[in-house]
Amino acid sequence: MKVLVTGGAGYVGARVAAHLLAGEAEVTVFDALFYGGEALLSLLDHPRFHLVRGDVRDRHGLGRAMAGQDAVIHLASIVGEPACSVDEKLARAVNLDASIAAIDLAEAAGVKRFLFFSTCSNYGVASAESLADEDAALNPLSLYAQTKVQVEQAILAHDGAMCATVLRLGTICGLGGRMRFDLLISEMARSAVLGDLIEVYKPHAWRPFLHIRDAARAAETVLTTDPARVGRRVFNIVADNLRKSDLVEMVRRHFPAARIEITDKAPDNRDYRVSGERIRRELGFQTEHSVEDAFLDVATAVRLGVFRDPCWKGHSAIPLNGTFAGPTLVVRS
Repeated sequence: MKVLVTGGAGYVGARVAAHLLAGEAEVTVFDALFYGGEALLSLLDHPRFHLVRGDVRDRHGLGRAMAGQDAVIHLASIVGEPACSVDEKLARAVNLDASIAAIDLAEAAGVKRFLFFSTCSNYGVASAESLADEDAALNPLSLYAQTKVQVEQAILAHDGAMCATVLRLGTICGLGGRMRFDLLISEMARSAVLGDLIEVYKPHAWRPFLHIRDAARAAETVLTTDPARVGRRVFNIVADNLRKSDLVEMVRRHFPAARIEITDKAPDNRDYRVSGERIRRELGFQTEHSVEDAFLDVATAVRLGVFRDPCWKGHSAIPLNGTFAGPTLVVRS
């Protein structure tokens, strides 16, 4: 199978690309490389790997990259509310306009499968007494989630021959080649090792989590499943639903002296639990890695000095210079 991964140099995308290459897929990554491409260095000499540097807003370039592909995994986006807030116009152009255009481009290119990586943040705030399944009401609290919901709606309304599927991922955790230390589990692990203060907002709020390895496995599962079972379907991919207070206990189990403080700074009002039962029941997919696995993996990497500077601001979805303006995101005419 020939698979195009947009945003394939990113935190999740690079892991997905590597996982598919470990099987039998031929993988092409389409990425602007705004954050660099170091996460792909170990793949560049693989005989079934190809890299196309391009911007998803460039419809001609993206359409050419899709030609001859069996499947498209669409990950390219401005990720998370802090990054979207840097340039809301750009966030809408990339996350919404370019993503909806990608659906039509893939159909026109004869792509058989289109897999869209969405987010469980779409649920926003839900009853803590129940698990939100794929049919639960969506309540996106951020521009990031709002754009994801709109793209989902376009995918589910798509009536072409292409099999299109939505995966709503829990909050990702674990090691990645384009490391993100602005994500909760990784930030806690780094702070615990370095002795930095861990600030926790709304300790009783629930969040669904997913190990990055299981995100890649889920993509492979959907791509290799009968299209009749996954076309125009949504699947939540979740390993653990945990309260932030549960995470505090996890940190203290391994780092009893960790400095932890409950705070009202930088409020994030998301509070929801999510069911991953549908993909388990219908496709037989089971997650294999826990939040604690991810926490310990990241903590070990920090302790061993794997990261030259684990506090480098580049380990984030927010651009280093505070703006996304630059030559890598200029659309060709």
